[in-house]
Amino acid sequence: MQIGPRLRELRRSKSLTLKKLSQLSGVDPGTISRIETGKMTGTLKSHVDLTRAMDVNMSELYGDLGNGKERDAVTVQSPESRQDVYLHTAGKSSMTVLTTDILKKQMMPVFITIDPGGETQWEQTGSGTEKFVLQLEGNMEVFVNGTAYVLGPQQTIYFDASLKHHFRNIGKKRARCVCVTSPPAL
Repeated sequence: MQIGPRLRELRRSKSLTLKKLSQLSGVDPGTISRIETGKMTGTLKSHVDLTRAMDVNMSELYGDLGNGKERDAVTVQSPESRQDVYLHTAGKSSMTVLTTDILKKQMMPVFITIDPGGETQWEQTGSGTEKFVLQLEGNMEVFVNGTAYVLGPQQTIYFDASLKHHFRNIGKKRARCVCVTSPPAL
């Protein structure tokens, strides 16, 4: 169950209008409406303020959130079933998404392959996005905000993905790495 429908259910069970709940909680009525309709989740503070105003426990708001998620809790994917493969730079680099329903996940793991002389496209995501890279094979440069970092096998880099960045193979053999972006950004 999502927070929105549960919040609406609790509010209505207390015979409260959006306006009245807003007055009691100090949370803007537009925010309450957006939470109830699933357009936003709200903050922990807004949830605390709303539950206090309705004289209910947080567990009453969150109690059923985990139910029904078990079938989505684990995703197993074989190499043959991966369909999200993106080619860049005239076929010299590729990115394969390593899970399904990526926009429903909290992180986006991808497998990146870069041929000698190849590179990925420049990227820059929204604020609050991070990347972690584990170099598996070959050597590459990771350019982040104008600085080049050289990675060899088993080396890692972690950076703020809102900074302009891209990867380039600087070796004579294919470079392969696993890159995880959180939250997912395409």
